Order: sequence, then structure tokens, then C-alpha cells
Amino acid sequence: MKCNTKSMVTIALALALILAIGYWALPQIRGEFSTFVAMASVLICPLSMLFMMRGMQTPVDGPEKHAQAVGKSGS
Repeated sequence: MKCNTKSMVTIALALALILAIGYWALPQIRGEFSTFVAMASVLICPLSMLFMMRGMQTPVDGPEKHAQAVGKSGS
């Protein structure tokens, strides 16, 4: 996935617009919505780092490489 500044800003603005429309259009759940937005903004950084690290794993770092490392240290 290629990520540049323009696409990140576009996605962030789209999400902010969706949240603002949801807050305005659903006045009966504004309290729960505000809590959800606050918790989501706190968790977005650690979750994005977790998914990014999982996405950066390559098949080379799989079981074959682990077996080679164990074989070298066991000899």
C-alpha cells in the first residue's frame, strides 16, 4: 500500500466529515458518540502501529528462516 501525504489528509478529512455529520444527524446518541470518538482517537495510534507491523512481515521471516536460525544455534 502506497501512502502519501495527500491521501492521508484526504482520508482524515473524510473521516472528520463523517463524524461531524453523525454528531449532527443523531442528536439522541451524542453522549455515546462522543465517548466512542474519544476512545477511537486514543486507540487509533497503537492499532495502526500494530497493523503496520503485521503488514510489514515478509514470508522470508516465516518458519524457514526460524528453522535455519535454530539449526545454526543447535550445531
